[in-house]
Amino acid sequence: MQHNTFIGGYGGSSPRQTEPNEVFRSDTGAGEPGSRGIELSGITKRFRTPDGNAFTALRDMNLTVEPGQFCAVVGPTGCGKSTALTLVAGLDRPSAGTLRVGGTPVNGIASGTSFMFQTDALLPWKTVLANVAMGPLFHGVPKKEAHAKAREWLRVVGLSGFEGHHPHQLSGGMRKRVSLAAALINEPSILLMDEPFGALDVQTKAIMSNELLTLWDQTRPSVMFVTHDLEEAIALADRVAVITAGPGTVKAVYDVDLPRPRGAVQEIRFEPRFLELHQQIWDSLREEVERAYARTTSIPEGEGS
Repeated sequence: MQHNTFIGGYGGSSPRQTEPNEVFRSDTGAGEPGSRGIELSGITKRFRTPDGNAFTALRDMNLTVEPGQFCAVVGPTGCGKSTALTLVAGLDRPSAGTLRVGGTPVNGIASGTSFMFQTDALLPWKTVLANVAMGPLFHGVPKKEAHAKAREWLRVVGLSGFEGHHPHQLSGGMRKRVSLAAALINEPSILLMDEPFGALDVQTKAIMSNELLTLWDQTRPSVMFVTHDLEEAIALADRVAVITAGPGTVKAVYDVDLPRPRGAVQEIRFEPRFLELHQQIWDSLREEVERAYARTTSIPEGEGS
């Protein structure tokens, strides 16, 4: 039973850009048994602003993440990347369009989904062990079994001996490891990650990225990974989706044809193929970043005169 937890070969040719809804097939593990795909078709999301007007965060967004695929999502601040994740998770509903997980329309919190947020979603009054064990406990696993499973996951993420600590007694990187263990303990088929390493220093971020790839490779859930860091996106993902300045929609999707296993992410960044991919995707992303920046620095008509 699946539960919810919320707390391409290498070559030297030009990187292949795919259409947002093009079916992706590769030999990198997509389609692993137990994994499920994600499909956003014509997704629009509107919010009501305090003054009563409608604000469109996403407009006609189309994106397919194949089963077992690692898809990174990049775009300027405020383009709706995080909104898309909440819709996939079933935490909110689209205003228009169809969203499917594993071929089934999402009408509530999607089964078998784990969500790793930007900020720590750990309960400060609970120990590290208790935080990680919450998922299994919420779904009826006996306490002894849940704690044993939590201890094993803490060992996997390198936190054996810290089971009795509380979140405030850990470093930022250690808290992220706890969050990662809590997200993976139920072996989700869908893993949603919203800038999970954004607040970490460069060295710790590299370590966490390597750990994530190692753990992901063991069960191959389908991943949507939101980040502002294009280098991080290319180092981790099978494909990278570029989102336009808001209202967000998918501008382009790029296959990342770097070999797996990737090895140390801090080293692959110097590979010629990595640099080629970075340049092409950045050319597309930069236009949207500049558009978003121009909007925030422009003077509304009638002001400044």
